[in-house]
Amino acid sequence: MRTVVIIFLCVFWTTSHGQQRLKWSTFERLEFTEVYNEDQAAWLQQPIWSESLLEWDGAAVKITGYVIALDVVSKEYALSAFPFASCFFCGAAGPESVLELVFKKSQEFLTDDVVTFSGTLKLNTDPLSFPLTLMDAVPLE
Repeated sequence: MRTVVIIFLCVFWTTSHGQQRLKWSTFERLEFTEVYNEDQAAWLQQPIWSESLLEWDGAAVKITGYVIALDVVSKEYALSAFPFASCFFCGAAGPESVLELVFKKSQEFLTDDVVTFSGTLKLNTDPLSFPLTLMDAVPLE
């Protein structure tokens, strides 16, 4: 009986905590091509996903970063590898160092809060979107 309980706990732990720990460095070699968007009348960067990076699309992941407020009223946030002063919008970091957060349930955060989130990673090809989106994002405590 004891063996059955141990096996059950091991299986339960593996399935309930099956997210992979995602590191920002995973995407540091992401390449981009410039595409012209007529609606925006601007050149935009579109990601080029390698086979090894495409394996992350749809993966259940955990990632830690700095919360960046995009629109506080609408509760729209991004997660960055760097604090606001050094993030993609304000510093020299690339677009691969930030991801959009799409929450399972509406959340509020302060800019530069360091938070670990779990969710499903989505890789985007639309140059008007962030290259990475964390769907059904939930903060971990």
